[in-house]
Amino acid sequence: MKKKLLSLLLALSMGLTLAACGSGDTQESTPSTDGGSGADAELPVLKVAVMPFLNCLPVQYMIENGLDVANGFQIETVYFANGTAMNEALAADQWEVGTLSAAAVNSLAIYGAYCIADIGHSEGGLYTLVSPDSPIAQVQGSNPSYPDVYGDADSVRGAVIATQTGTISHLNVNKWLEVLGLTPDDVELVSMDYPSAYQALITGNCGVAALNPPTSYTAESEGYVVTSSLSSLDVPQFDSIIVSNKAYTERRDVLVNYVKAFFQATDALQADPDMAAQMLLDWYTSNGSETTLEACATEIETRPFVTSQEAPTITIGESVEVTGEFWVEQELLEENRFPEIATHIDDSILKEALGLS
Repeated sequence: MKKKLLSLLLALSMGLTLAACGSGDTQESTPSTDGGSGADAELPVLKVAVMPFLNCLPVQYMIENGLDVANGFQIETVYFANGTAMNEALAADQWEVGTLSAAAVNSLAIYGAYCIADIGHSEGGLYTLVSPDSPIAQVQGSNPSYPDVYGDADSVRGAVIATQTGTISHLNVNKWLEVLGLTPDDVELVSMDYPSAYQALITGNCGVAALNPPTSYTAESEGYVVTSSLSSLDVPQFDSIIVSNKAYTERRDVLVNYVKAFFQATDALQADPDMAAQMLLDWYTSNGSETTLEACATEIETRPFVTSQEAPTITIGESVEVTGEFWVEQELLEENRFPEIATHIDDSILKEALGLS
């Protein structure tokens, strides 16, 4: 096990080196500003955090179609590799608005940010995967309440699990272990980005990889067995619009216009899945992720955006509270921080943006 763990750590080191040398983006601790539509210097500028994932596709759509300018503001994007990096930059006021899922727990509970809208169903494609010949893949439904989940306490105990910690994939791992009667102390969890975790799975340097789209869909298409997902574990999740405390306090009018434009984008993307899939492929490719149009179409289908019609039916921030409660149970969030989540959820900006107030 020590030899395997050492190999895994070496793989992580190589992955991080390649990532740093890849697309030319700065490292996550010093994000680069990519710029927005640049249409009108007189318009107020909003610093928008983006990541190389589906939940930021509406931002790209807004920029390409001038929805920011049409709604009276101008987007300036700031690139981050993941939600953990976004939270680290939040404390330094490096961005004003962004889209997060599980990482939003820390945004609200620790950094004083606000959740103002839920904009995407993020359960789909959040997988733990193993090779077909893994002992874990030979056991299904050991917990009768979760018939589609693979593995049991004996087959999973001691496994080396690779994932990006502090993310929604980490939540998937912890919930999977809980369903099997295990805790994180019963396995070896090693943090690395999703492509590196996938490579570790392929090379046998880990027994389980917890992946996010598009990497998860690629692994599934190549025959790796999905042992759990947020869907099979009955864990609801949304991607949410998160705003910094300062922006929430000082820039309400701009945020209302941003939310209005954001839902114009989600409406358009949901109305044309073929266009959305091609746009997602271009988004992934431009950010250094290898995938296929088919995988992107699957992600669009299984992780739909919330439309302006659906938005009023969702209890904003509920999934963040569910995730926060789980973080507390797993000692990933101090219990005294948990009440802060509820005080940092506000649906009034959404209601104003959609004309509901």
